Amino acid sequence: MRITASFPSQRPRLAGLAVAGSWLAALALALAAAWLLVASFDMRAERPQLEARLKRVDEQLAGAKPRQDLPTGAELESMRQRVSTLNRLSGMRGWAAPQLLAWLGEQLPDNVYLVSLNHRPREGEAQLVAESHSAEALTGFLLRLEREPRFSEVLLSRQGARGVQVAAGAPGASAIQFEIRLRWKP
Repeated sequence: MRITASFPSQRPRLAGLAVAGSWLAALALALAAAWLLVASFDMRAERPQLEARLKRVDEQLAGAKPRQDLPTGAELESMRQRVSTLNRLSGMRGWAAPQLLAWLGEQLPDNVYLVSLNHRPREGEAQLVAESHSAEALTGFLLRLEREPRFSEVLLSRQGARGVQVAAGAPGASAIQFEIRLRWKP
């Protein structure tokens, strides 16, 4: 009996790349293992410092505990009601004057001018007089005020015209004035 075998004389095409890739992967894994080993030694070196720091923090927490017990829920609710009553009696219901003026400065169109402002923060009201040569500009400003969610009431109290003199003795165009009353939400 005779056995014949024929072995291919050429290597497969991707064998070289597969061997090189395997060696690169093995090298990368060896480097990662070395890096992890060095990192573990670093963490072991830092452990005593971290444990000492944790001990100091625990001591500080123990020293910061309240010396007396906190009030019960009913006592806290009673105190909350008393504080809110005091705030309602003494506090302002509206914006402070600088806050109102800053807001008006952002909301006033370029061709609308603030003539006067009567601000009553304790009552939660403001009364302002705005003037323009255009009724549409004043109407647009009034609509902006009405859309503001922090106002509970925006009223046009009075509308009138004021004559403006351009030169000495010569009548000019008339300006329109809106007197508007604002009230803040409680």
